[in-house]
Amino acid sequence: MDLRLKPADGPLTTGECLGLLRSVATGRLVYTEDALPAVRPVTFATPDGEIVIPTDDNPWFDRFDGTVLALEAGAIASSTRAGWTVLAIGRSRLLHGTGNLDGFDDPARAPWSDVPGARYLVIDIARLSGHRITLLRPAGDHR
Repeated sequence: MDLRLKPADGPLTTGECLGLLRSVATGRLVYTEDALPAVRPVTFATPDGEIVIPTDDNPWFDRFDGTVLALEAGAIASSTRAGWTVLAIGRSRLLHGTGNLDGFDDPARAPWSDVPGARYLVIDIARLSGHRITLLRPAGDHR
């Protein structure tokens, strides 16, 4: 999305949120650890209304099977501090292979190749929201 076309801050539609999620390859997985909020950067794809995170068979992801998670992604231009943020929330599940995922059966749409035996953490999006934002630049801040 060309941010110059929509400079005003404000909410994004569901369609805009999905389009923006599809435009980036990384986001932040939001979960709880020891009853406290935690965040971890992850690679993901959103082929057809699901967040798909490759786990590389890392057992660390096993704890999330059947839990509610969030994924936040966004982009902010450093020169203007204008950008967007999208938050997807839903129940997660572990999946072996991409055979049951819509969008991965078409090589033109699949974000990566399926490796036999590979595991994925899939978040079924139940809630999706996003905003166009411009961050404040305090006087004298030239970063």
